[in-house]
Amino acid sequence: MIIPDALQRSNLLTSGETKMNDISKHIRHLLSDSSFPPLVMLDGDWGEGKTYFTKNTLIPELTAVGESCVLFSLTGLASINDFKNRLLSATYIKKQVDAESGKSMSTLFASLASQFGGEKGGAIASMLSGASGLVKEVMLSKLSDKIIIIDDLDRVKGKRLCDLIIGECLQLSDNSNLKFIFIVNDKKVSGDLALKEKVFSGCIKLNKSLQESVEIGFSGYNWFEEYREKIVKAVEQQNLKNLRILKRTSKKLDEIFRVLKLDKSLDLERSMSQMIIAATLVTFYHYEKGLSESDIWERSEYSNFLPGERDEKYEYGDLVEIRSFLTKELISYLVGGSNWHISISDFGRLPQKGCPIDAFIFSPHFHHDDESFERNVDILQAFVFEDTDVSFSKWFEAAYFYHFLQSNQFFTDERPILSEIFDDLYERKNFDYSDLDGRANRLRIDPKVSFIFEKHMKACDAYKERRDSESQIDTFEQMRKSWQDVDIKIYKSHQIRTFFNQFSVEQLMECIDGWKTNDILLFSDFISERYKSINIRTYLSDELQITSELLVKVQARFEEEPAGRKKGALGFLRHNLSSAVKALSPDDERNLKQ
Repeated sequence: MIIPDALQRSNLLTSGETKMNDISKHIRHLLSDSSFPPLVMLDGDWGEGKTYFTKNTLIPELTAVGESCVLFSLTGLASINDFKNRLLSATYIKKQVDAESGKSMSTLFASLASQFGGEKGGAIASMLSGASGLVKEVMLSKLSDKIIIIDDLDRVKGKRLCDLIIGECLQLSDNSNLKFIFIVNDKKVSGDLALKEKVFSGCIKLNKSLQESVEIGFSGYNWFEEYREKIVKAVEQQNLKNLRILKRTSKKLDEIFRVLKLDKSLDLERSMSQMIIAATLVTFYHYEKGLSESDIWERSEYSNFLPGERDEKYEYGDLVEIRSFLTKELISYLVGGSNWHISISDFGRLPQKGCPIDAFIFSPHFHHDDESFERNVDILQAFVFEDTDVSFSKWFEAAYFYHFLQSNQFFTDERPILSEIFDDLYERKNFDYSDLDGRANRLRIDPKVSFIFEKHMKACDAYKERRDSESQIDTFEQMRKSWQDVDIKIYKSHQIRTFFNQFSVEQLMECIDGWKTNDILLFSDFISERYKSINIRTYLSDELQITSELLVKVQARFEEEPAGRKKGALGFLRHNLSSAVKALSPDDERNLKQ
């Protein structure tokens, strides 16, 4: 197609959209149209895949028909001289590498240097930056019979420099058999629109379909075909075509798939399906909407869905829907935060293999016919109403799902109404609380179903209080026998968390009095290291009272103890406790003590 005038070229600049498989042919046609300068603009939004298309489709197709292509980026350019240097570097190095492939890089640079009068072994960049304008113009004049592909024109700072680069290319195309393709996001280019309309023979808009974007972003992974439909659906819901984001998401999902596959207790297909949804949403909100890790976590809170706060549709409702699958660690991993390595403990709620309750909850209802649906409801009802020995988290989640189905009239009132006997059912259960400490504790319960949600929260708090109390008793018993038995454990679990304030000074002195001298020395060393940090008061100020009381008791015990190794150990402990009290005291009190 020959474009008859500048007006029609302007229309092409603003509205021309070509299918992916026709773009290379269209570009070749525009470059060969002698009625206009051989400059073409390949336009597309950020992440559209322009560079990917150029490297993987356009250049191979141009090379196949005998064209010689050179590709370089304009990122970081500060002047037209920088542009000339970069053009010469990219073009002559490629020419030399093509002609003398197999030679060492030092040989290539030496050859380039001798060709243009430089010193043997000099780097091309240094050679060019030191060359006179006349030498560069001579070198530029020798360029011919190439297609120069220039990326990132939209990253050039300033309209004037942008116009100078376009003008230089126009001049080179007139004087040599050079053709130019500019890869740009035209909305971001700062050059003169009139100049672009005059110079370019056409602008082709790269506008991939969503399916093409998914294919490019995910097809390199062996699990892609199995989950293709789920990926396309998740991406379609966000209209996410940005290839950079899709590639980042697919890379993260590949590692997630590897980790999930290693855990044989999981239902891999359902777990991966949920992670596809979660990963797509998190990366979309981070890269497209600009939400930080903490923003995503806070907006996924169930409290955002509580009654009274839902007069209008909540903007981030889709994040709340996947809350049970998220953890702070998983979000950090997905957005490239501090958690750069994913492990199985970083996941939220994941469906278990061989669990009929999970299979029912996590499977779309359209996967069931009437008979299988009723059969699964029977299993669910038996677990909620009849089974006595049940997993705590699983029972609450199953109870909510039963209530959800009942509230939406998926079955008749012939089945028992959960809300009428829920408290009684709860009292009759013999719960296994072990899943509260694992990833399965991230329940899929809507907080607006208050009779289930609030009961679950209160029961969790009550269990944790009992567990902490029992743990405190166990720790004290171990500590009383020997500090050496608990030293590493307490250091790891309470490095910047309060610990000693859960005991009385009498309990701590009971331990010290019963310890061997080595235990006292090890405990003294622990106290010394624990309070050394400059800002330790920020974290452990609640231990000020107990350390002060313990210092008084240890001082008294030191004075009573006859000279010997134990007295020396108590002296060290007294000194380190005194330092701890100073470190934990407010600044004004610390100054008075000094």
